[in-house]
Amino acid sequence: MNGWRWLVISPFVLIALAFLLVTQPVSQNVLTHVPTNKKIVAITFDDGPSPKYTPLILSTLTRYHAHATFFVVGSEAERFPQLVRDIARQGSAVANHGWQHLNLRRVGAAALWQDASKSQDFVRSLGVDPSLFYRPPYGLVSQPMIHLFADHGYTVVLWSIDTRDWARPGVGSIINKVATQVKPGSIILMHDGGGNRSQTATALNAILEQLKQMGYQAVTLPQLIQDQVPHSSPI
Repeated sequence: MNGWRWLVISPFVLIALAFLLVTQPVSQNVLTHVPTNKKIVAITFDDGPSPKYTPLILSTLTRYHAHATFFVVGSEAERFPQLVRDIARQGSAVANHGWQHLNLRRVGAAALWQDASKSQDFVRSLGVDPSLFYRPPYGLVSQPMIHLFADHGYTVVLWSIDTRDWARPGVGSIINKVATQVKPGSIILMHDGGGNRSQTATALNAILEQLKQMGYQAVTLPQLIQDQVPHSSPI
């Protein structure tokens, strides 16, 4: 023997490794929280707008003088365009969650951009200026996708606190996720569309009350980034 040892790797293992490399979050290249000295956080809502839950959420935000960022799905915005205008009128930010809620694993970065671009154009046609933030469906990212969106001026946004409200874990669980993990610059993931969001709508009231008692303010993502620590980059 010449000292060499050959490692035989199953093709299935190679496919699995490639799959992981393409679809796993790349935290150093996406926004998950913002370094700031202020007690401010960004609450974000995905998958809407919903005629049942978005108005309830907007009403609660207004009652607490709070604002959020809504990552709207373009096809839902087309069905309920006035809700998109209502979000902007309330002072919250409208951001991009694509048109069809596509899966990166199935369509690739170029198709994802085309889908997001369609959503962006439609929102602008409503007279609403969307923030240049994109949240990929299912939180799936790849370096080609991140770079492609960056080339078009977009920042890819994930989160630092996942309330898992989509799973309907109970109002108390949703509240506790935020209360136990919140810190300055947190980005909180919630949902106003895509299913039964009654627990989310109920929990939001208690979350905002608790944040208020803890000295926190809920702001939009643009405001959060504006108040980041000087000379620091969002993470």
